[in-house]
Amino acid sequence: MIYILIIIYILNIFYLKKKRLFTSSFIIHFFFLTIVFIGPCIYYELGFTVYSNSFDWVDVITFEKYSIFVFSCTLIYSYFLSHTKKTILNSLFSNYSQKNKSLLFLYFIFWYSIVALYLLIYFKELPVIKFIFTGILPERLDKSESVKFFYTLSSIFMVFIPSGYFYFITLLKGNLTKFLLLLFVIFILTSGGHKGLTAFFIIFALMFSGYKFNLKYILILGISVIGLLSIYTVTKGKKINKETLVYLLESPPRRFFVTQGSAFITRISMDRKNLYKGNVHEYQVIKNETYKEIYPHYKTYGAAPTIFMGDMHVRYGPVITGISYIIFLLFCFPIIKGLDNMPQRKLHLWWNLFIFFFLLGMTEISMFSSLRLILTIFNLFAILILPKLKLNA
Repeated sequence: MIYILIIIYILNIFYLKKKRLFTSSFIIHFFFLTIVFIGPCIYYELGFTVYSNSFDWVDVITFEKYSIFVFSCTLIYSYFLSHTKKTILNSLFSNYSQKNKSLLFLYFIFWYSIVALYLLIYFKELPVIKFIFTGILPERLDKSESVKFFYTLSSIFMVFIPSGYFYFITLLKGNLTKFLLLLFVIFILTSGGHKGLTAFFIIFALMFSGYKFNLKYILILGISVIGLLSIYTVTKGKKINKETLVYLLESPPRRFFVTQGSAFITRISMDRKNLYKGNVHEYQVIKNETYKEIYPHYKTYGAAPTIFMGDMHVRYGPVITGISYIIFLLFCFPIIKGLDNMPQRKLHLWWNLFIFFFLLGMTEISMFSSLRLILTIFNLFAILILPKLKLNA
């Protein structure tokens, strides 16, 4: 199966390059698919065994079949993307104008003000602040009972703050002010202890900004990687030594390329063996029981996130899962094509698509992820519509 998968994946790369679709916003989704479906297959085919305590080889084969199906769909999808000129949302995107900047500016100021006020209220509870003053890394905000409405506000962190950043930097002229804004955004994203979100924000800024890599970008990438690895080391309570260096060379890449896919494989295995004890249609049952299967030595419950297809497989089986993915692609088509038809790439719009694919590709289906998905759609269309509104004097 792995050879068929690799051949289809290479055909995808070839077609994307031939039709110049690497400049399409669809490449964002393809990026997440590569992480979820290619990384784990190669990892386990090479003989690595981390997380494999929770599944059998037959489940890896089933996962590879899913991977073949997904990349076969993307190949067909790329064909229609390259041969379609307009969609039902084309006029909304192609006629996008920023002539009325005041409303959009106030819109993002509103969201930044809410976040700033929230962080000011709970400033002393922020993990990064506690670490600076005490040297001890406290629990994450999402696990702290002293901080209220974290999940709701973290949704705003995730959607509106990066989107606003990419809008504001188009208005700022000085590099210093842009850098200070970047530091502020990174502080907000890391304030709740979500290192992954910060990493993906930097990845988006570097990979999908539309600029060619030069020495400046290579330096920024290098500094970003060193900074993220330093934060990762500190949060894991590691000391800087040879053992830590080996850990850093192995753990972050594995968590980035294997974790989400392995959680899907575990779902396949548990469903095949009928190991789910609770009602899989109830909130948190799948993610909690999957987590316990992967990490049996941990007594507490946790999350085992994966692409939305993993939970669909457990609840409805492979046929409905496959259909749901096709419906998902059809839903995204007008938005992807609309963004592609815009005269210029607008990163404050692209971020919404990025976080949309991030949520569906890297997190489990839940009430909170559903809220965040709704916010991404809201923010996307608010950005498109607000500049077109005229205020009466």
